[in-house]
Amino acid sequence: MFFLLRFALEVAMCNLFFKYFIKQKKNIILLIMIIILGLGTSSLKNFENNKTNKEKIERSKRNIEEYKNELEHYKNELEKDNISEEDKELIEEYQKIIPKYIEESKEYIKSIENSNWQYLYDDSFKHLKDPEGRFASIQIGDSYNVNETTIEITFETLTYLKKHNIPSALPLFLQRTEFDQPRSSEENKALDYHSKKTLIGTSHRLWDFFTNNLVLIYTFIIVVTFGILFSKLEESQNKTIRFLKTSGASKLRIVSSGLFTGGILTIILGLLIPAIFFGIEFLISGSSSFKYPITTYIVKSDYYSLMSFGYKIVPISDVLIKSLILFLLYGIFIFLVTSTISTFVKSSVKSVILSFGLIATLQMFNKWYNPFSYWRVGKIADGSINFLSKTITYSFDKSCKILAIGICILTILLICIAFVQDKVMRKYV
Repeated sequence: MFFLLRFALEVAMCNLFFKYFIKQKKNIILLIMIIILGLGTSSLKNFENNKTNKEKIERSKRNIEEYKNELEHYKNELEKDNISEEDKELIEEYQKIIPKYIEESKEYIKSIENSNWQYLYDDSFKHLKDPEGRFASIQIGDSYNVNETTIEITFETLTYLKKHNIPSALPLFLQRTEFDQPRSSEENKALDYHSKKTLIGTSHRLWDFFTNNLVLIYTFIIVVTFGILFSKLEESQNKTIRFLKTSGASKLRIVSSGLFTGGILTIILGLLIPAIFFGIEFLISGSSSFKYPITTYIVKSDYYSLMSFGYKIVPISDVLIKSLILFLLYGIFIFLVTSTISTFVKSSVKSVILSFGLIATLQMFNKWYNPFSYWRVGKIADGSINFLSKTITYSFDKSCKILAIGICILTILLICIAFVQDKVMRKYV
């Protein structure tokens, strides 16, 4: 009998949560907005990728025209009577070299058009090492010298891409890393110009999702949905809740079932949102390799400086799994925070406003012990959050532990509150 009642309670609570999610027009509008955002993002990235390829092709075509003009110029120079023997030898040497440049430019254009990444990788290796085999010194803009570790990472990334025959995106000149800290907007623009890739495909869109702070949309839906729902639960405004109470179900049983069902639905929602972006990207740009190399940052020292960090190149699947774990843990934590606030604040409107205010305020404090600051799940997964926060204290393992501790504390708190309320009610009766 107990198990039948328990099963009926779980079904009722699941039905209640699902109906509240569907009935709230804000959530449906938000999901529609997510689909529109996914379509817009994928279409824009695809457009930018094609634009970059066209620019590279046009630049190569201009180079070919310039080489041809040079050849014509040298031809005219040779026809002059007053040309010295030394100049004549030099011009003849140029006439032998320039056709090679023209052929290389034509091959480069053909490789872009046919997506011959093996050739493009080989072409990009040329500027990374000097004739003696050491990493070259690269200067971009007027005076910015690229960090040597960035050049090393670029070389290793290209080696990895070539070895595993993985498609990438132009430009391949540099791999942008956190080891480069430009001092001005001009230097930042120069770095972006030479290194910012518009990668397309499913794995890249998922990584963009986790690194571009779209977890905030997830947070908003959780607060609105479960903040209102738990306030209704406290007020006994819902017919299902009133029925369960009159049927003899204790507050502890209702709350524990609500937490379990709400947690499951939070996880489902957390999987649904990235899946929407994944599906849209697959339809627009197709799939991409989950072995694509990503630079992750490792803390090696007890104080913050660029020298305190090492790096490791890992497949994109590694950081995607870590990001997803943090994403779901953070969603459950926010669900429990909202539920706790709703337990004390009986008005659903006040509960949602207070939850938003508290969460948004605490998200601004970037401290490793503050679980609210873990909304940058992608940057925690690859370690770049330490550069952003000028610290060495963030890590994936530490973040998971703190979120798990926070989830346990809030769950125990909510169950204890329900237990006390049941005890008080029994005494009253």
